[in-house]
Amino acid sequence: MRGARGLHILLGLALAPAPAAAGPELADVLSDRGLPGFVKVDMLPVPAEPLLVQGRAVWGGLCQNCHGGNKATGAPKITAIRTWAARIAQGMPVLVDHAINGFTGPKYTEMPARGGNPDLTDAEVAAAVAFMVWASGGADAALAFAETQTPTE
Repeated sequence: MRGARGLHILLGLALAPAPAAAGPELADVLSDRGLPGFVKVDMLPVPAEPLLVQGRAVWGGLCQNCHGGNKATGAPKITAIRTWAARIAQGMPVLVDHAINGFTGPKYTEMPARGGNPDLTDAEVAAAVAFMVWASGGADAALAFAETQTPTE
């Protein structure tokens, strides 16, 4: 009986799911040009700040289609700190305004209002912008902005 019990324990350990791997850290994904290839939400770290967590979900549902590295759109790629630096320097109010109301850039690249989804609220758009800024070299700006906002359910 003792051997059978040991076998059950051994089988239980062998069949148990492996512990979840720790996700990437923010420092692991930032670079001048961003992560290689197309960036999907599961490649990015999960922030501790609730507003940024909400923004990550919005980004994964819509924004990654352009900001994940779709070169045809001309959208700045998330994690590309060199590309985002000048944008972040404009300040969060400007970036949020461009994302909510739409914007045509100097090279005729277009940010459609609300990323093309009119059902997104201002708060959801702002959260997504804050997440992109956080994941693109502007963690301080994104966290300061998050302190002034209330995440929506």
